[in-house]
Amino acid sequence: MNISIEPGAVLNNNQLTSIFLCAPQGGMRRSHRTNTLVLISDKTGLYQDRKEDGIYHYTGMGQVGDQTLTSQNKTLAESRENGIEVHLFEVFKPKEYTYQGRVELADPPYTERQKDNNGDMRNVWIFPLRLVEDDQEWIQEIEQLESIIEKDAALEETEKERIVKTRIGQSKFKQKLLSQSKQCALCGVDDERFLIASHIKPWSESTNEERLDVNNGLLLCPNHDSLFDKGFISFDEEGKLVISDSLNETVKIFMNINSQFRLNNYKNKSHYINWHLQNKLLSLKELHD
Repeated sequence: MNISIEPGAVLNNNQLTSIFLCAPQGGMRRSHRTNTLVLISDKTGLYQDRKEDGIYHYTGMGQVGDQTLTSQNKTLAESRENGIEVHLFEVFKPKEYTYQGRVELADPPYTERQKDNNGDMRNVWIFPLRLVEDDQEWIQEIEQLESIIEKDAALEETEKERIVKTRIGQSKFKQKLLSQSKQCALCGVDDERFLIASHIKPWSESTNEERLDVNNGLLLCPNHDSLFDKGFISFDEEGKLVISDSLNETVKIFMNINSQFRLNNYKNKSHYINWHLQNKLLSLKELHD
């Protein structure tokens, strides 16, 4: 989701809810319509949120008794895997919400003791959060790269693809994918030197927002990356591997293609996966046309 709020901007509650399409109350406000989780760190209220060495230690939801990792606490705890965008606001004066920016988990959640709304000591969940690096620099880098490629008419398509792949492999896009999983999405190869950050909807056909979207990415080993990019393999709506009918059994064996392979955590990527299946999977007829 593109958020045009500058860090430090102060919003009222109506503005906040209209931008994120979330509930008008609560410290953790999830919106399925915008796939966001808005966190309100109220410095005037109950919770003992704090910032230490650039890390926000944010207290979870639940005002009475021990907190549990359910509801939006669970959503935040799983935010590295579920693809939701997390945005942090701080309240220093009642009814004024100061935007800090988009955040991500810096470390696993932990528990500590705090008082509840009745003054009784209880266990609360603390979520260490850090600001996500500004993606604007990468957007500018992508636009510059695209401009160079378009102007150099002598570049073959394969060379353009190689340049883009190399740049993406050095980018924050790959680091985002590695924060979710550190192995090939198909075969489990876990040496990062051989993992390629592959866009599901190709870079050349994606908007800048889609190019930055980690849900539009897979980490694949060189064999499976090549097969996926060229449309010899794709996935169905359940994440199960779909194999082009143009691949013979010998190729499948040597390229480690197993019809039982399936993607984990594919649901947040389903939009892009469906696009790839409908637009990229090659048939034997297409290869002969």
